[in-house]
Amino acid sequence: MTVYVDEAIHPWRGRLWAHLFSTDLDELHAFAGRLGLHRGWFQSPPKASWPHYDVIEGRRFQALRLGAVAADRCTTLEVAWSLQGALTPDRIARLAARRAALAVQGPPAERPVEVAGQMALPGF
Repeated sequence: MTVYVDEAIHPWRGRLWAHLFSTDLDELHAFAGRLGLHRGWFQSPPKASWPHYDVIEGRRFQALRLGAVAADRCTTLEVAWSLQGALTPDRIARLAARRAALAVQGPPAERPVEVAGQMALPGF
């Protein structure tokens, strides 16, 4: 199985955050342990809408170095919906259409960029 870390870098409490997740929760917890994350930081329903760890930007880079796969928005939604039992044929079709559109358009310009050792979104 694969452990993912998404590109959704969110500012919160003075830091930038991403999600660490997997369809295999045992593998996710083992990977999180290698990153130095405490099991108590794991978020799952009903507290969160899907199982994941929130990670600060430095841990995101570390996760990528340890083998986590960078997940785009489509992959993040696909895994989250799968874990929720909500990955319907309609959603699968919508994700496929979105991926096809992105393949034609090329990569989005609004990617996080590293500025002085920190992640930032253009315009923020």
